[in-house]
Amino acid sequence: MTKDCRMVKVYTAVYALLFSATLFTACKDKMAGSHLPAKQMEKVLLDVSLAESYSTMVKDSLHVAGAKNYDSLSVYYKEILRHHKITQDQFSESLAWYKGHPTELDSIYADLLPVVTGMQSKIGTKL
Repeated sequence: MTKDCRMVKVYTAVYALLFSATLFTACKDKMAGSHLPAKQMEKVLLDVSLAESYSTMVKDSLHVAGAKNYDSLSVYYKEILRHHKITQDQFSESLAWYKGHPTELDSIYADLLPVVTGMQSKIGTKL
């Protein structure tokens, strides 16, 4: 597999996660204030995106190349929540809130794009 092909797979997974993360939550609209602030949510979503990407890179006899390793992904999620000092419920409620407020969610994604692009360029120079 070429380096370019690996990069495409990694970043496709990152973008797919950002899109799919909004689809995994209920469509309940929560009260204002019950969600994570945009900057904190941005950091959490970046970490979740990276975890999703990393989970496809685990290579062992049980996982086909490019398939998600849900065992490692579960560990990554727990660590992300612990690192950001939030619960799964807080994350889910915030994701549901932002899903109900697409302008705010788009703003988070707009802020994430240059971060991910910067990471891409750094990785690309090291390969």
